[in-house]
Amino acid sequence: MSHATAERVPAEAAIRAWETDAAPGFLHSLMRIVQEHSAIDEPTRLLAVVVAKNTVGGNWRKTLGTREWSRVPEEEKGSVRNAVLQLMLSDPSDRVALQLGLLASNICAFDFPSRWPDVLSHLLAAADWASPFAPQFKLRALRALKHIFKGLLTKRFVAEPLTQQPGASAAALGMASITSRLQAERQLYKEKLKECAAPLQQLVAAHLPAFLNPSSSSATAAAADAAAATAGGGAAGGGWQIHGLFAKAAVNGTTELLPLIADPAGLPEGTRQLLELLHGAANQLMAGVPAGAPLPPAELNAWRDLAGRLHERVCKCIIAHLDSHPLPFAEYVPYFLKLFVDAALLQLDAATLRAMRPKRRVLLVRFLAKALLCPYYRPEYVEAQAFEPMGGSLIEALHSKAGVAVAPELLARLQQQQRQDGGRAQGRVAAEALQQLLSKEQVSAVVEALVLKYVALTHEELEEWSSDPEGYIRSIEVESGPDADTPRPVGVGLLLCMLERGGEEVAQALINLTARLQAAGEGSPDMVLMREACYRCIGEGYSHVSSIVPFSQWYASELSGLLRSRLPAFLGTAGEGSPDIIAAVLQARALWLVGACGTELEKEQWVDAWGLSVAHIGARDLVVALQAVQAVLLLAIQILDDQAILDQVAAAKLAASKKKGTGQAQLPGLTVGNAAAVDAALSAAEGVQDDEAVTAARERLEWRLAVLTGNLEQLLAHVFGLLGRLSEVESSVRLLQLVSVVAEAAGERLQPHLGALAAALPGVWQASTKQASGGNADTGALARLHSALMAVITHLVGKLRHAAMANEQVQAVMYPLLGYATNLHNPEAEVLVEEALKCWGVALAVEPAVAPQLVGLLGNMSHLLKRGTDNSAAFQILEAYLLLQAGQALQPYSEVISAALTAAIRQVSKAVLDSCGLNTAAAAAAHQQQQQQQQQQGLPGAPARPGALLSSEVTQEGLAAAALVDVMLQLYPADVPQLLLPCFQAMAQLVGNEALPLPRQGLPVKVLNVLEGFLEVLARLFLGAPSALPALLAPTPEQQQPAAAAAAAADDGSGSSSSSAGVSLHRFVDCWLLIASATFLEELLGVGHMAMLGRFRRRIAAAALSRLISEGVLPASVLLEQPARLARLAGVMVKVCDEVDKFAGDIAHLDGLHFEQELNSDFVLAARLNLSKGDAVRHLDVFATFQAAMAALAAAAGGEAGLMALLQAGAGNSPSPAMQELQPLVSSLLHGTLAAQLAAQKAAAEQQRQQRLAAAAAAAAAAAAADGDVDWGSGGEEAMM
Repeated sequence: MSHATAERVPAEAAIRAWETDAAPGFLHSLMRIVQEHSAIDEPTRLLAVVVAKNTVGGNWRKTLGTREWSRVPEEEKGSVRNAVLQLMLSDPSDRVALQLGLLASNICAFDFPSRWPDVLSHLLAAADWASPFAPQFKLRALRALKHIFKGLLTKRFVAEPLTQQPGASAAALGMASITSRLQAERQLYKEKLKECAAPLQQLVAAHLPAFLNPSSSSATAAAADAAAATAGGGAAGGGWQIHGLFAKAAVNGTTELLPLIADPAGLPEGTRQLLELLHGAANQLMAGVPAGAPLPPAELNAWRDLAGRLHERVCKCIIAHLDSHPLPFAEYVPYFLKLFVDAALLQLDAATLRAMRPKRRVLLVRFLAKALLCPYYRPEYVEAQAFEPMGGSLIEALHSKAGVAVAPELLARLQQQQRQDGGRAQGRVAAEALQQLLSKEQVSAVVEALVLKYVALTHEELEEWSSDPEGYIRSIEVESGPDADTPRPVGVGLLLCMLERGGEEVAQALINLTARLQAAGEGSPDMVLMREACYRCIGEGYSHVSSIVPFSQWYASELSGLLRSRLPAFLGTAGEGSPDIIAAVLQARALWLVGACGTELEKEQWVDAWGLSVAHIGARDLVVALQAVQAVLLLAIQILDDQAILDQVAAAKLAASKKKGTGQAQLPGLTVGNAAAVDAALSAAEGVQDDEAVTAARERLEWRLAVLTGNLEQLLAHVFGLLGRLSEVESSVRLLQLVSVVAEAAGERLQPHLGALAAALPGVWQASTKQASGGNADTGALARLHSALMAVITHLVGKLRHAAMANEQVQAVMYPLLGYATNLHNPEAEVLVEEALKCWGVALAVEPAVAPQLVGLLGNMSHLLKRGTDNSAAFQILEAYLLLQAGQALQPYSEVISAALTAAIRQVSKAVLDSCGLNTAAAAAAHQQQQQQQQQQGLPGAPARPGALLSSEVTQEGLAAAALVDVMLQLYPADVPQLLLPCFQAMAQLVGNEALPLPRQGLPVKVLNVLEGFLEVLARLFLGAPSALPALLAPTPEQQQPAAAAAAAADDGSGSSSSSAGVSLHRFVDCWLLIASATFLEELLGVGHMAMLGRFRRRIAAAALSRLISEGVLPASVLLEQPARLARLAGVMVKVCDEVDKFAGDIAHLDGLHFEQELNSDFVLAARLNLSKGDAVRHLDVFATFQAAMAALAAAAGGEAGLMALLQAGAGNSPSPAMQELQPLVSSLLHGTLAAQLAAQKAAAEQQRQQRLAAAAAAAAAAAAADGDVDWGSGGEEAMM
């Protein structure tokens, strides 16, 4: 608590360390501090209990799903449990007591009921009115119960470790014992919780009536006054006040208990009396009138305030009964349905209802919505037919037949059917009540009340519209969010539930109400506000009313005329003043409808709506103008949707044309991620490319783009004119989002307007900079503004490319904005850096050379690399610099880049091991020992153990690092091996880690992707510098430390997982060969780019291994001592040789990719392709390379005969056909005749195929002649294949 930094900081660090480790004695010491309330001040004791709460919550066990224990001894846990309740029921501070209650909740999540079975009974006994505790302590007990019940909702049962006898295995303890203990604990858990229901009901029954009738509690007035003063009571009052607080706490406890004791068989005993009490109390609390003698005015106001809050708790308790026991509660639904309909909609006038707390109004509506949505109250459930043959149940029918044996499973199934039949009967009661609510006789009044009292704007909101239009728009947008929990969105939600459940009756009631209000005209402001609310409801639930009122008809009959006729007045061109607020309300709602339902408009209507919406952006009323912005934004998004459809179709056509030309699918894109995205698009597009929908989308896109570009100048003028009138950042963000979408949709058509658009950007940037420099700047709002500005720049540069990059005004914003967003000293950088790196990458891709200003940003990049949280994007940008021949600019940062790559690869390696369950030294050692034992027994080895899933982000980071290293290695083959030696070593240490399961043992795909990426880089390294291998597999300094120290470092998180297990050359070669020889499913299915990647992977791996063997770096004994290893290498070599022609086709395809159509005019991608043209792997003579390696192996094996014998042994006892053919092929490779032999085999195979086709054609012709004259056409071969 010291203000001196030198004292406070070390103390805080020590506390955090003790809290994280749950050090023995730490919790006990904290409890000692808490209990010294006479000697230690309240803030210090409060801090002590908060730290204790966090310690238990975070480290009592490391996770609920494991069997790991913290370091807290059992005796200390027991003393903490005993102290918590004693201190909570005696501490003078309510703040400390509240935290003690939360501490008890955290403990219960782990130790209830097995270690703390009596905690609930102790608290209930303390809360009883007859207990010796003072009222304030009784209240604490009740409130602690609520927290405990709430915490138990997420409890997980865990099998705790038993004391294991020496020499006994874990398996000997038996799964049955673990299961029985878990079942016993669950049973005890249910029993203890059910025991709480009756005492809580009794507390509610004792205190709620006493609060509702204040005069009945006068006998306890004196005691209650004193208690209320200490329990938080404000106004003076009698016993009713403490009874109200007790009733509220007891109802809260009941509400939180209900989900824990949910039972489809029935409600807890005594629930009927409780619900009757709650029903009557809800009526009285809603009326706000106490029973008995009148209260003085001041006391009455206090009673009503507490009554309102108690009413909220009662409503929540009733809703909890419906949620947790829907079928048993169904019989009460008719009574509560009437109660809530009257309270929420029919009983009170709008002004009285709106004067309530919003939370209270929300709860009133929520019960109705939940009842309508409950699946057990729906017709499809209650009307389902049960199977009842022979006039009775099937069970009775079967039992009545002599000699018929009924299996227990069938009896159980049929008994379940009977229970379901009973449930349907219960649900039918609720369903009928809901159907009556939605009937023609009642629904009109309900819909009108809902629109008036929940959806319609209030006069207070109209005042905000006039005085703070941007604030009004902001509040309306908050209400439109998915998490909105205020009366209007909840009321709209109820209406949607009614429309979905009630169908045409509800829709017709809404339409009739709207028609009546339209007929009334605009004479009454309240009627206009109701009309506007109806329009909103129709828009929100348009899918339910579209059959009655098609939006295109509505637009033609009313909305178009409304927007057009009042436009001059809103623009101020008619020489009149601005329209009144009521007219603006309708105008804004009409624009909102255009955006919400614009997809339903016909061509001419869409063109008209676009023009009117764009024009309204210039309205003098800011709310109308901003609503017009939203309408135009949603209409522009429709253009993007059509573009997406046509882009998918274009990709499908391109793939089809290449498949037709080459006989196989060849897709654009070089990376696995890009190719996967293209494949997904093609699968969705190939079936629709000739469909009418595609033709319609193409036509729509053409005329919509023509409309957009036709008035783009007007749109930009209005938008940037409005931008100058705005004062709030959020409003500016909205406009920039529109500009961004328009720029994306318009594409190159935007170029004639680039000057006008670019001219406005510096002003936006300057204004935001000025706001950022102010002392009261809202960092979050400014970040959103800069994010929107970044999106505009990104789309401008991405679409207009050089024209945008060369524009001085774009430069004046883009480069400072990128510098600002990537400067980690700026408070916004944390949220802007991801978008900034995306914009940075786009700017690099659209120009053939790196701009000097982008070179100047490398200083910020070095700080990003040191931070290491944006590595994937950062590595891709650095790769672009290298490919665009700006490597010289990176030279000053070479050490930073090397360190960042090394750190990233090590972190990825650690994550890979963690994902295999090898995240500690002990786990890795145990897994390694298990693998060795199973290998000695001839078993396949231990499978990968489940651990934390390897995230896509980690995989992408590893692949991005590998790609950057690969490019550096190709460009600077002489310098990079030494500069990036730690990177190569980290890659090799992962591949050769003996604890890592081999690929055949069930490694996740993402792990395989990382290993593939690392091995490709290492293969390229070995092709140029084979002598590097021994140094990469040599023990690191960490591995050279004593084993015990390494294990301890790994266990406490300070060491690297990869250093905790051995690294061997044998494991390295095994892993490499298994990955190189694998043929993945996508390749087998004919996915073009995957086949290309597979051929390249095999080729570079076989070439690198051959180079290592030929140079003597990889000892021949490593391969010869394991014949299966030798056979796998020989198989990869032969397969690579067999794929020479296909590999040449891959090269031709890549070299022939069209820059604009297939590379999307991406200079970085084109540079990567250009670099690959000089790749040594392309031009490698694989036959000669593999022949030299095999000759070295044959010499070590004692000659060709020895090599063949080993290959035969490696094939196994039951060799596959491919393995049987391997020996003669390897022999041909040794003699230099493999190429000719493979060519002869292919020719023979082709001849056989042609013979089969001819025979099939002859058979088909003979069959046709036998059946009559049939013209089979000329495409016989393709058809028959």
